[in-house]
Amino acid sequence: MKIYPKINIFLNVLPLDSKGMHPIFSRFVLAKGDLYDEMEIWFGSQDGFEIVGDFGFAMEDNLIYQAKEALIIAFPHLQEELNHSLVEVKKNIPQGSGLGGGSANAGAFLSYTRDYFSLPQEKISQIASKLGSDVGFFVSGYESANVSGFGEIIEEYQESNHYCYEIFTPDFGCETKRVYQAFDHLALWQLKLDFLHLSSMELLHRYDLKELNDLFLPASQIYPSLLRVLEDLGEGWFFSGSGSSFFRIKR
Repeated sequence: MKIYPKINIFLNVLPLDSKGMHPIFSRFVLAKGDLYDEMEIWFGSQDGFEIVGDFGFAMEDNLIYQAKEALIIAFPHLQEELNHSLVEVKKNIPQGSGLGGGSANAGAFLSYTRDYFSLPQEKISQIASKLGSDVGFFVSGYESANVSGFGEIIEEYQESNHYCYEIFTPDFGCETKRVYQAFDHLALWQLKLDFLHLSSMELLHRYDLKELNDLFLPASQIYPSLLRVLEDLGEGWFFSGSGSSFFRIKR
């Protein structure tokens, strides 16, 4: 199966709450285009659980593995098959790119498992929201959605058209934690609820990337190379998540 990344048409970040987390308002869009991961899953096919792919970290740190563990807790009768399965992933979505690649993989695994075993969507959504702020979007089945809270509130946004996107990721990633810390230091927050009611095309035509993404300025403060990348790219490019990827509607 093909697994497309997400982009943030806009990302409005609010101050830390009492639990030390940042609520958000954002438009998530499934970025269908030339960039995608590919995944195949075989349930109950081998002696143990295995993830094959160029991830570069321990399997236990992989969101796919964590999704598998959460599924077993929620559905104990699936333990035997899930613990003897193979997940093979061809990785193309870069890490540290603001595209939600790891979340997309976990979301695809959850969605495939849901369909294969006829599991309830509500329970899968609950599992997804606990795994990470982007995972819920990937199991929702929506191509465009307003996402708020900590990623658990997902409301489909009906776009008049869906577009293919061109994505450019420089040869470095951005560390999300550091970008958010810089955001806190700059104290840039401003509530932008009006963005929720505009189409993605209207947003991209009316505003520039600094207005649409609250994390671009703090990210570029930590990673000055982002400013040089943007200058080389030229006009019409936007910033996704905490970076480091830029995107535009494919021409």
